[in-house]
Amino acid sequence: MTKAATAEVRSSLRGIVETVFYSGPTFTAGRLRTPEGALVNFAGKVFAKPADPVRLEGQWTRHPKYGRQFAVEALGYDLEMDPDGLANFLANHPDVKGIGPAKAQLIAEHFGTGFDAAIRTRPETVAAVAKAPLELILALQRIWIANSDFNAAMTYLSRFGLTHHQVTTLVERFGSQVVPILEHDPYVLIREIPGFGFKRVDKIARKMGTPKDLPSRVRAGIQYSVLDALDDGDCWVEYEDLLDRANTLLVMDTLDSREVIEGHLETLIAEGVLVSQPFERLVVADPEIHRMERELADVLATAHMRSPHAVTDLEGLLDAEGALLNREQREAVKNALTYSISLMTGGAGSGKTFAVSTITTIADRLEKTVVLAAPTGKAAKRLEQVVGHEASTIHRLLGFNGRTYSRDALNPIEADILVVDEVSMVDVPLAWRFFQAIDRTKTAVVLVGDHNQLPPVGPGNLLRDLVKSRAIPTTVLTQIIRQAGVLKENSTAILFGEVRPTADVEIGARRPWYVIDKFTDTGDVQRMLLLLFAEVLQERLGYDLVRDVQVLTPTHRGPLGTVELNAELQRLLQKKLFDFEVPDVEHGHRPRLYPGDKVIQMKNDYELGVMNGAMGIVTGVDAKGGLTIDFDGRSVEIEAGPDAAGNVQLAYATSIHKVQGSEFPCSVVVAHKSHSFMHHRNLLYTAVTRAKESVILLGDRWGMENCASKRQVDRRNTFLSFLLQPEVRP
Repeated sequence: MTKAATAEVRSSLRGIVETVFYSGPTFTAGRLRTPEGALVNFAGKVFAKPADPVRLEGQWTRHPKYGRQFAVEALGYDLEMDPDGLANFLANHPDVKGIGPAKAQLIAEHFGTGFDAAIRTRPETVAAVAKAPLELILALQRIWIANSDFNAAMTYLSRFGLTHHQVTTLVERFGSQVVPILEHDPYVLIREIPGFGFKRVDKIARKMGTPKDLPSRVRAGIQYSVLDALDDGDCWVEYEDLLDRANTLLVMDTLDSREVIEGHLETLIAEGVLVSQPFERLVVADPEIHRMERELADVLATAHMRSPHAVTDLEGLLDAEGALLNREQREAVKNALTYSISLMTGGAGSGKTFAVSTITTIADRLEKTVVLAAPTGKAAKRLEQVVGHEASTIHRLLGFNGRTYSRDALNPIEADILVVDEVSMVDVPLAWRFFQAIDRTKTAVVLVGDHNQLPPVGPGNLLRDLVKSRAIPTTVLTQIIRQAGVLKENSTAILFGEVRPTADVEIGARRPWYVIDKFTDTGDVQRMLLLLFAEVLQERLGYDLVRDVQVLTPTHRGPLGTVELNAELQRLLQKKLFDFEVPDVEHGHRPRLYPGDKVIQMKNDYELGVMNGAMGIVTGVDAKGGLTIDFDGRSVEIEAGPDAAGNVQLAYATSIHKVQGSEFPCSVVVAHKSHSFMHHRNLLYTAVTRAKESVILLGDRWGMENCASKRQVDRRNTFLSFLLQPEVRP
């Protein structure tokens, strides 16, 4: 091959050629080692047609240890086969029957590069040369044309920077017509293929020369702007703001672009693709999220209905079973046993868990069925441990199998009293789905949460909307119980803008609250963090460095983001705990995983039964890069590949948002001025309340005080904030 081999097809696959099974002007088969260490056969595994010739693009390099290597930057089909490649295709393609190596060689030598024209227009000449029945050659013709059309589509699409998986998805969906379809309107991808967003498709369209004012482009840009707001947690966008967002996104280079966009927006509203609603101002939204919030508001409007399991002598029962409740806790329990839907909210140490325990105790005495649930597996497990009653995730309670829900209005959840904890994490779609599966004539719902924590990752702000509106019977627990301890007292102080110094009290060899705030330089903060893991957390405080300690930081990028901190902590802990030297990671590539690494699942995987946010320990890595991971005592095997294995990342350091609902014996919270653009007190409060025993606040004094002084800025645009107001409700 030449120094810079040219490929007709580009893909995202990169690596080093390790073995060549068949070589000619192009590689027909071989094996590639990717940067992640996986071995990929580029005949049969990478491409659907096992014997298609493959062209690799890259450069020859010389490795100091392994010598001469070919570094692959792109891989794709070579559409013009030389005679050897053609013979190999005919003899080895699994769908081609009746043509062995001898006949294949005869055909290849006779027709060469003219084979395509011969098989398409003169199949009888091919039959004559091969001395084979015409029926067999006609079957070959069908296979060849189908294969050629497939390859042509693959070649065309891969020019635009799509990965092989994306190209295969498109060809499988649209067949050989994919090229004319995309040439006519590339934005059909957004409507037809999951995972293709506006920005990705727009890059493809730009390379194809699609005009910027193509109506489907403008419409897609408007819809993207609405969905982008959903990704930010908002349920609607103000009409004028939406026009500005779309205008900035589309960059149409015309003076009347805003007017053009508004015309398409009005059409989308008229067609029902989007919905507009006049509240204090005109807002625009996705119809589904609008419908969900309206139906939620209707359900919540009935909250003051008497519970189907209301107790007659409630005061006497509370005197007997709730003697240790304070006034606020007693009110919360009373509401739970009186109303159809009620809410109990309060900060760390306010006694929510004890109140829930009292509700379950009273329900057991009355022989009522209590069901406990939480948004995540971690939160459900913690609820189960502290209350002493079985708990499950909301998704499991709803019978979700990854695609459908078995519980709904026709098959509701069976419970007398249903308690949902960590409601601050519940977004609008999940809340809607949950209340759809409740028979309110039979089941009372008790919502429990901490409105001081971060809002959900998804759209909406249910808990805060409920607290602000008092639309349902609500108890806000404000009194910190005496048994809460220094950790919860100091955590709550953050809500009043105060970051207290290192605690004087010691419990054994540990203090519940440490503040290290002298490092203004990010490099010094990182070095101090590594020093804690190298010499302090295990040696002086007695913590298991992998299972007990969690580093929390607001961002993913930068020297104090999760990416860099995970790489440094992996290097340190692999050497410290296992005497293993982690090789350098190439810039821009993910680090490999090794036995002993702490990892987190980034997406729900219903086939494996591992949910988003689940943490585990790698117990094995096979030769192909497959992983064996211990998730809370359950061993899970994950095959090598970009899908399943790509959903697992290092978790020595995680974002604060990612661990909502979780608790750890020790949390190391990074609070530094370099993150000031993200800082607010609810973020810091959420981080420190993840700790069960000890918090170590690490950073600089200005960064910590700035974080605590900023009031919550995570305001959400929600319909419930309007619909739950008394003057709006019917």
